[in-house]
Amino acid sequence: MKVSIIGGGITGLTVAYYLSKNGFDVTVYESSYFFGGQASSIKIDEYNIERGYHHIFKNDYEIIKLIDELGLNQSLEWHKSSVGMYANGSLYKFSTPIDLLKYKPISLINRIRLGLLSLYLQKKKNWKPYEAISANKWILKYAGKEIYNRVWGPLLKAKFGIYHKEIAMPWFWSKMKTRFASRNKRGDEILGYLKYSFEELINSLIDNIEENSGKVKLNHKVTSIGQEKGRIDNIEYICDGIKKKVKTDIVICTAPSYEIKKLINFNQKYTDKLSAAKYLGASVFILKLRKQFSPYYWMNIIDDEIPFLGLIEHTNLVSKDRYGGNHILYITNYLSHTDEIFKKDTKELLDIYMKNLKKINPEFNKEWLLSYHYNAVSAAQPVIPKNYSSLIPEIESPIENLLIGNTTQIYPEDRGTNYSIKIAGEIVSLLKEKVRKL
Repeated sequence: MKVSIIGGGITGLTVAYYLSKNGFDVTVYESSYFFGGQASSIKIDEYNIERGYHHIFKNDYEIIKLIDELGLNQSLEWHKSSVGMYANGSLYKFSTPIDLLKYKPISLINRIRLGLLSLYLQKKKNWKPYEAISANKWILKYAGKEIYNRVWGPLLKAKFGIYHKEIAMPWFWSKMKTRFASRNKRGDEILGYLKYSFEELINSLIDNIEENSGKVKLNHKVTSIGQEKGRIDNIEYICDGIKKKVKTDIVICTAPSYEIKKLINFNQKYTDKLSAAKYLGASVFILKLRKQFSPYYWMNIIDDEIPFLGLIEHTNLVSKDRYGGNHILYITNYLSHTDEIFKKDTKELLDIYMKNLKKINPEFNKEWLLSYHYNAVSAAQPVIPKNYSSLIPEIESPIENLLIGNTTQIYPEDRGTNYSIKIAGEIVSLLKEKVRKL
């Protein structure tokens, strides 16, 4: 059975790996010049580093299982994380419950309340009662204005911008559950990272697909999915300026929802589901620095004057020795793809960010910068609305031999590599069951 997989990100590659392992004739069509999507890496000097910061939580069971199955478990290392908050012009440690009690931007009584609410959400197992309320309203109601204005509210605004009031409470619940699940008995957050970057996982998937006689194709942009008598019959793609059509038995599309709607027409009900979740884009700088910028791996920015939402200093999780003694700092932003930031010249934007880095660390100067890389992604973060469980586009589309798998189907968890792999597993199980019934 010939299976065409549109998209060579983690979901597409994982589907191809499992299907090829089970004897399916698979071909992956990736429109870009690299595989892995948001988990892909770039080369800085002699080492690989992800285009967007990546790590693994202790409860990311699907990716941990896949890493073990691929024989990469010796490369999976666990490191103690560290979190900081930049607020009121100062930098605060925010890694453990003790740090929370020392967090001066909110009153002592609200520090205790914040800790208790965090524990409550951690222990709450059923997220469904939260579906009809936004995270914005829940926080204001139960945490109060001070906690909202100085901790959780700014984080929501930074993450979702103009959509921050629309985000459903299950998303916030899942973030709290994930962060707490990766803590040890002392309250330290422990995160995983592959020794040679996530490129190691991507390359291993590709190697296994090809060993199983599957095919993976870069720079192959699928432009349409063709039907014959109500079933998918073919796909059309462009490569090197030449348009081609190939016959296929099954199509699995892992593209963003707005791209899927360009490839084929669905009935109105399914089209509405594909439109239910909006997307935010991501603007990410990777800086290679001579010196350490801060003592924290993850720094949340609680300041409306700073034009980015977070700083992730990769070499505060993984040793700088792995990167020639240099320090790797991500500057990250989630914004509407129409935001002015995406229209700015990269050098101009970097200059703006560099000036703001100096506000956070007055010792920082441009002489620290050795090199940089900029990456912009148009569909980085789905915006999940209230009552989303009834709006999620099903993996089995209305067209019998067309399956859909992308980040808008990750719910209530936040999008992430682990859940992309989980969706891949669901796709494979559904397809195998379909074939069994034939």
